[in-house]
Amino acid sequence: MNDGFETVAVYAEGLRTRKYAGRLQRDKGPRGEKGFRFTYDDYYLKRSDAVSIGPELPLTGRTYFSETLFPSFADRIPSRDNPAYPEYCEATGIDVNESDPFVLLTTIGKRGPSCFVFEFVVIDKFGPEDAAEFRKGLCLSLREFGRLFDFSPHTIQKIESGKESGRDVLKRMELYARFPEVAWFEMKRNRAKIHTDLWRRLQKLYLEERLTPDENRNTKNND
Repeated sequence: MNDGFETVAVYAEGLRTRKYAGRLQRDKGPRGEKGFRFTYDDYYLKRSDAVSIGPELPLTGRTYFSETLFPSFADRIPSRDNPAYPEYCEATGIDVNESDPFVLLTTIGKRGPSCFVFEFVVIDKFGPEDAAEFRKGLCLSLREFGRLFDFSPHTIQKIESGKESGRDVLKRMELYARFPEVAWFEMKRNRAKIHTDLWRRLQKLYLEERLTPDENRNTKNND
């Protein structure tokens, strides 16, 4: 569940909208001591309707550090002495012995009496090396890969070499890499752009190795 995530995003949620208020992170203080740092979002601080997370985190400042979890966050985690505590854990899918405050905040402490909601931040882990591995795993040149997935070969080359971040492109590539059925759908749309022999090789690869039996059956029915 934890997966070592280091940041909790804080949102102020109204009846219809959700506004990003700031982030809570594990961090180190000026003397190297471990603790927690909360940082308000600049745009949130400028809002006329902004309210503070708690009395120890006034809107007069932007960043705060504490060696222990800030009370306004700690108070959102139910007490283990609460008879309903096991039920809270079961309802949110965590172990009753879970002790990581960030996991607890984003599950059983996610919502509370205040307007603030806590969400764990997913860190992008699909990078240039993963992109290159995916393309080379298909044995495709930059030009062939670009034609099949509607990418500029020049952009892919810069991403793989680390000369360009290409975050939006990497997000798309991650979907293709993690979900073979999505990649197969996109390749079928662009099959006319590549040589017949190459298409047959890719077809064999996906139908025999990458797609599950159910996906394979659906693919054959839709072809």
